[in-house]
Formats: sequence, C-alpha cells, structure tokens
Amino acid sequence: MSERSSLYEYFTNKLPIDNSKKIYFEKISLNSIEEMHNYSVDIRLYEYLEYSPFKSLEDTKSYLLKLLNRMKIKNGEANSNYWFVRASKTKTLIGTACLINLNFDRQSIEWGYGIDPKLWGKGYILKIQEALKCYVFETLRLNRLYGTTFITNKRTINSLLASGMQYEGKLKDMYCKKGEFIDGWAYAMLKKDYMISKSSISKNGRKEIEEIIRVISTVLKEIKINEESSMENIIEWDSINHMAIILKINEEFEIQLKPKDIAEATSVSKIYKIINRGKID
Repeated sequence: MSERSSLYEYFTNKLPIDNSKKIYFEKISLNSIEEMHNYSVDIRLYEYLEYSPFKSLEDTKSYLLKLLNRMKIKNGEANSNYWFVRASKTKTLIGTACLINLNFDRQSIEWGYGIDPKLWGKGYILKIQEALKCYVFETLRLNRLYGTTFITNKRTINSLLASGMQYEGKLKDMYCKKGEFIDGWAYAMLKKDYMISKSSISKNGRKEIEEIIRVISTVLKEIKINEESSMENIIEWDSINHMAIILKINEEFEIQLKPKDIAEATSVSKIYKIINRGKID
C-alpha cells in the first residue's frame, strides 16, 4: 500500500483517542440526531458562528446530512471527517469535532470542534484538542494543523494559545455575521512544535509559591490571591481567566504546560505542584 493510500485508510477508519479516557469519539450519524438537537438549540453555541441557531429537529437533520455528504469518499480519497464526542463515564453526547481539508501534498489539515454550552469550562475542549493533535501528528503523521476563529473570540483564542497553537495573522473580513464583516484570527501548529510540547515541562529551577501568587495576581488584579486560592473559591477565576493565567505562567516561567496539566491547574497549590514536579530544592 502506498503512503498516500495508507494515509486515507487511516483517516477513513481510525478514530481519535483521548488518552485520559474522559471522552471518546464516534462517527457522526443520524442515529444521534435528537441528542445533538438537544444542545443545538442553545443560542450561546452560535455566538461565533455565521449561521442562525437551529430551531427544529429538521434544521439539525439538514446540518448532519451536509456533514455526511462532505465525508463521502471520492476517487478513493476522503478529505473531511466529522465525529460525535461523548463523555466516557455517562456516554452522553457532549459535542462534535472535525478534521477537514486534508491536503496530502502539503501534509496539512484543518480542525474544528464545538461542545454543549452547558459544559463550557469543564475541561472537555482541552481533551478534544489534545486527542485531535495526537491523531494528526502521530496517527496521520501530518506536518501542519491549522484553523481560524473570529478575532473577537477571546475564550477560544486563549485556549488555543495555551494548547500551543501559534498566531499566524489576521484575515480581513473573513466572516460575515448578520451583515457585519469580522476579521479572522488564523493559527497553526507544526509537528516539530507538537513534539517539543510533549517533552518535559521546564528545565528551569524550582518556583516558590509566592512567585505563582504574583503571576496569578497580574491576571486577577482586583482579587487578593493566597495559597488557598482556587477556581472553586474565586468567582473571577473562570474558564476565560484560567486560560489567561496559564498563558501568563507559560510566559513568565518560560514553560509549556501540557493539556493534562492545564486541566488540573485549578488552584495555587496545584499549579505549584505541577510546575515543581520532579524538581529538587
């Protein structure tokens, strides 16, 4: 089997895998249309999408049929794949993910994902991102993963930067929502950068807890931060500010926290333990 045939064989038949086993992927189908429709009527899901919220089951069905059509194999090749994403513990459908525009010659592919707004801030997006990156760079062995989002989508942009994606530029008037043109925020990750991100967190020395408090305080400026501070007891430490904190820690300490670490770094004490894991005074 040729390298090209092998790639499309993997892309068609193999699913992304979440190594933490918190979520799992399955091919989209009309069998789960009602489950998808249950969260597809939530208007929060469409804040950074160009089309209108689904109102009827027929709207959701029409959308799924479009995705299924894009997945059809043509001339022995497929360039797009869409999956449902489920929570492993409950088997509940939490969202969708996709890889589209597979280009064999350029060894590149584009991604996309979305989850039930009721589950935002629960760490599922980080799991989806990591599973897709592993699939792209380790299973498909491609060189470039890329995407775009609204330049105003700060929540997503922060999560992308924290996951290791790099900003590539502004795409002027890329989107049009309700007659208004909006710039796009283009980003990408290369295989070499992905492999670097899998290595040790940092080669720098041990960090004191006071240093961590100082960094978090630069993000949560109006809040008194101490050793007991966490996402549970500080309302302002929400999912958006969490990503801002992670980015600031990466920058200040010249490290790259892994997705698993980002999901666990929900308090001052936990961040201290993660950063200093394996280090000696």
